[in-house]
Amino acid sequence: MTKKALIIGAGIIGTSTALELARRGWLVTVIEQHSGAAQGSTARTSSVIRCHYTRSEAIVLAHEGATLWDNWQAYLGRSSTRAAYHKTGVLFLMRQGEGGPPSESLGVKAEMDQHDLDNRMNMMQQAGVEAAFMNQKTLADFLPCFDFPEDDVVGIWEPNSGFVFPPVDSVLDLQQAAELAGVQFKFDTKVVNGASAWKGERRWIQSVTVHNDDGAQELQADVVVNCAGPASHHINLAMHCPLGIATAPQRQFICEATWVNPTSDVPAMADLAEGFYIRPHEEVFKVGAALAADHVNFSTDEAGLITEREKEKFEKRVLASLRKRAPDIEIADVQTKVAFYDWSVSDSYPILDGTDVGGYYVAIGSSGAWFKSGPVIGQVMAEMIHREGHGDTNRDFVLPFTKNTLNFGDFSVRKRLA
Repeated sequence: MTKKALIIGAGIIGTSTALELARRGWLVTVIEQHSGAAQGSTARTSSVIRCHYTRSEAIVLAHEGATLWDNWQAYLGRSSTRAAYHKTGVLFLMRQGEGGPPSESLGVKAEMDQHDLDNRMNMMQQAGVEAAFMNQKTLADFLPCFDFPEDDVVGIWEPNSGFVFPPVDSVLDLQQAAELAGVQFKFDTKVVNGASAWKGERRWIQSVTVHNDDGAQELQADVVVNCAGPASHHINLAMHCPLGIATAPQRQFICEATWVNPTSDVPAMADLAEGFYIRPHEEVFKVGAALAADHVNFSTDEAGLITEREKEKFEKRVLASLRKRAPDIEIADVQTKVAFYDWSVSDSYPILDGTDVGGYYVAIGSSGAWFKSGPVIGQVMAEMIHREGHGDTNRDFVLPFTKNTLNFGDFSVRKRLA
């Protein structure tokens, strides 16, 4: 009998997981509270694809993502796609000797910790990532599009990294592929509750009650996967399954603008010295936050607490930092917007795991930040679910493009709590 899976959330991770389960023969339905795919965190992602992380498993996951995006049409089996990978290179810029926040700081991206850079470079190279460590002189010679006045500035350069544009269209590419594979999408539909039943000493998922304009409906399922982004903690409670590791929504500001004088020599960049990052696309040039202080607002409030003064203060700061680092870049029509992400607050890495409720899985914890590996996460989740559903206890998964190996426990709750 064909097994049924319900995916909650139609962002990059939910749509990818749906496609991959359908490719493995599952009957899949995606539940999405918005009117279409990619209208939550994915709609505001910077879509920067890079591999600089503090843990080897994260580097492996990111490297597979970058390689998959570089083969986007082949992965989807299509001769043309809406979205494309722009291999501009990515620069991570830091001040040597300035440690930044520790990698386990609440809600802060682990790579903001600027200690132990040599070890990170070694891990990247062992995973097959092409990367170079650059001092101030090398940076100035290699990247004349930026100014490097600091004597102690250093950079990690990834020539094969870049960004995906438009990020929403990449999910529409996935949605089309998923629908061709038989996946059904239910939009404008909210999850109300989950039902489970005891079998021996463990509860197992039975069904999910949803609500839309047609009223309430109970959907039977062998497996339910929480890919709900900033709403993921609510879904866990609706499934009567809080996790042992904290996740929380995080609110950030983002500046979007038109690039007046686009050139091909400007890479994507995260500047930890000046506290901003950029995605250099001429249609939507994006400037975002890269300071610890910008990563600790755990809120989904888009109006009440967000004043125009807060927006103006953020915009003024990051644009001044951009002008200091890249004085020749001209942007216009700047709009400062609000983005909401879903974070595993202890380390900002995704949680990819089963739960105490049999058949209930989570792919949550860092939406927005892990767009780069969304399609890979879909593969990992589908393979984990498919094997467990067929009694296969092998936990190692050889990633198709890079041939690196991930263990299904690498991003588990248990490993994080150990």
